[in-house]
Amino acid sequence: MTFAIALSCKADLGTSPISSVPWVLSMCTPLSVGLLTIIMNFVFIALQPLLLRAFYWRELMGQVILTVPFGYSIDFFMWVLQDINPKTAAAKWAACLLSIVILAFGVFLEVRAKIFFAAGEGLVNVVTFITRRKFSLIKNGFDITLVTISVVISLLEFGGLRGVGLGTIAAAVLVGRMIYIYETYLHFFDKWKVKA
Repeated sequence: MTFAIALSCKADLGTSPISSVPWVLSMCTPLSVGLLTIIMNFVFIALQPLLLRAFYWRELMGQVILTVPFGYSIDFFMWVLQDINPKTAAAKWAACLLSIVILAFGVFLEVRAKIFFAAGEGLVNVVTFITRRKFSLIKNGFDITLVTISVVISLLEFGGLRGVGLGTIAAAVLVGRMIYIYETYLHFFDKWKVKA
């Protein structure tokens, strides 16, 4: 997932929705996108018990444990991909679409594993539980909300769009749809489910 996030940044069409807020903020603060992701994820973790009106130690502690390496892993992959700079529109879109496919598959596997969620998916899962809607549908709404926040920050800080673009919109729409496709067709993962 963090590789996909870094790849979406390198595509230079606007990063994935889950990283759009940290990416835009990293352009107007001295903090890295990874560190800002850590901060944002801690906010997501804090929101979950408030929405559920209950405190589930195992799930929340798992997210806390994953949050720091998740954020720094984004910075690591940004470093790994530092020499990858697609120049043509075709190359940029290829990188963008590949990042969407990889990110959606990572989210799908994470949800399927039912061990720990990353904080963003943890919050989506809580909203899914409360609203009794499909995870993929709530994920779409969550991503669109993050993109809207990013656009507002970008307009306020720069007077135009920076760090948000057509690639961000594509990811906001397609990640949830790709998860739905994985949920619908990749049934061979069902045999690995843990019996409750």
